[in-house]
Amino acid sequence: MKQKMNYLTYIIAGIRKKPGRNLATIFCFAFIAASIFSGQFLMAGAARSVDQGLSRTGADIAVVPTRYLIHLGAAGPDNTMAIVRVEPTPYRIPLTTMDTIRTVAGVTAASPQLYVSTIDLPEIAPTPVDIYGIDPETDFAIQPWLQAPLKAPLGPGEVIAGNGIPGKVASTIPIAGYEYTIVGKLDPTQSGIDHTLFFRMEDAYTLASTDGVVPPGSPRINPGEINAVLLRIGPEPDWFRTSGTLDFKPSYPGFIKDVIRKQFEPTYVTAIGHHYAITPMSEEITGIPDFLSIISGIVVVAAFPLIALIAAMVAHERQHEIGLLRALGAKRRIIALLVISEASFLALIGGILGVTASVLAFALMNPSGVLAPALQVSFRMPGWTEAGVIAVLAVLIVLAIGSIASLYPAYQSSRMNPYEAIQRAGN
Repeated sequence: MKQKMNYLTYIIAGIRKKPGRNLATIFCFAFIAASIFSGQFLMAGAARSVDQGLSRTGADIAVVPTRYLIHLGAAGPDNTMAIVRVEPTPYRIPLTTMDTIRTVAGVTAASPQLYVSTIDLPEIAPTPVDIYGIDPETDFAIQPWLQAPLKAPLGPGEVIAGNGIPGKVASTIPIAGYEYTIVGKLDPTQSGIDHTLFFRMEDAYTLASTDGVVPPGSPRINPGEINAVLLRIGPEPDWFRTSGTLDFKPSYPGFIKDVIRKQFEPTYVTAIGHHYAITPMSEEITGIPDFLSIISGIVVVAAFPLIALIAAMVAHERQHEIGLLRALGAKRRIIALLVISEASFLALIGGILGVTASVLAFALMNPSGVLAPALQVSFRMPGWTEAGVIAVLAVLIVLAIGSIASLYPAYQSSRMNPYEAIQRAGN
C-alpha cells in the first residue's frame, strides 16, 4: 500500500512541477471534451426539436363528410396546411368509418375527432371556446402539442386546454354543470386550437347531450358520430416507386387518398390531404444527426496526434526522473503505468472542466433565447438524464484519448536504459 501511495505522490508531484505545461495540457483536454459534449448536446437538442416538429405536423389525410369541403374555401381538397384539428362543422360521419379505413394498406395510424360546439364561457375565457372530443389512445395530432407529457392517459373528467384558455394545470373549470380538471396545456399554435378544450370522446358525448351546449338549431350529436378521422400513412413502398409512368405519377399520399375515396365513393364521405407525406420527410431529416456524428468522430481521431505529441514531450522532459526510477529498481511496467496514469489524470481533469464549462454555457444561453436564433432552428434542451449520459460519454472519450495517445511514449519510456536516460537529461 505504501508503494502505491509513493507512485501516486510521484504523479501528483510531476504535475505540480510543470504547472504551465500541465495547464496547457488540461486546456487541450478540456477543449476536446467541450467540443464533444457541445456537438452531441446540440445534436440531441436539434433532434428533439425535429422529432417534436414532425410529430406536430398533424395528419397526412383527413376523412371527412363531403359537405365539409365547403368550409375549406380556397384551400381545396388538397392543401399544404397542417391537419391538426378539423374545422368546426355540423356535418358528421359514423365512427364505423374507421373499420373501413383500417383495411387500406399504407395507413399506419387513424384517430377520430368530434366537434361538439362553440360556447361562451365568460368564467373561463373572454372569447368563445370550441369543445372537441378526441380518442387519447389513438390521437397523434393534438397531444404532441402539449407543453409537458401527460402523467397518465386522459381520463374521465379531465381536459386538455389550448394555450389561449386561462387556467393552470391541475386547476378546475366548470362547464354546463360539470367540473373538469385541466391535466395539460398546449403550446401556442396561432390558430383556433389555442381556444379549444379537448375531452375524451365519452365526456364529449356527455356534454353534447347536456342542455345549452349544442345550439337548438344544430343537428343532434348521437354517440358513435364523429366529424373526421385523421390518418398517418407510412413511407412509399418499393412497388410504388417503380410503378407509374414518366408523364404522370401521383404522390403516395395522393394515391392512398384516391384509394380511400373509392372505398367511400357511393357515400357522402371523402378524403382530403397534403401534397406530401410526413413520414418520408422525417426519415430524411432524422438522418442529419448521423452525418454530424461522423464529423464528431473525425474531430476525435484528429485529436490523437496532438495528445500523443504532448505525452511524448512530457516523457522526454522527465528522462532524468525515469532514469533514476529505473536505477532504483522500478520495473518497466511501472514506468509505463506512471506515464499512462499521468496522461489519464490530466485527461480526467480536463474532461470534467470542459464538460462543466459547456453545461454552464448552455444553461446561461438557453433562458436568454440565444441558441435558437444562432442555430436557425428551434432548440429543445435535452433532459438531465440525456445530458448526463452525454457528459459521461465525453469524459470517457477524452480519458480514452489520453490513455491511448500515451501508450507509445509509455512504451518508449519503459525501454529507456537508466544510464543513458540520466546522461541525456544531464546534457
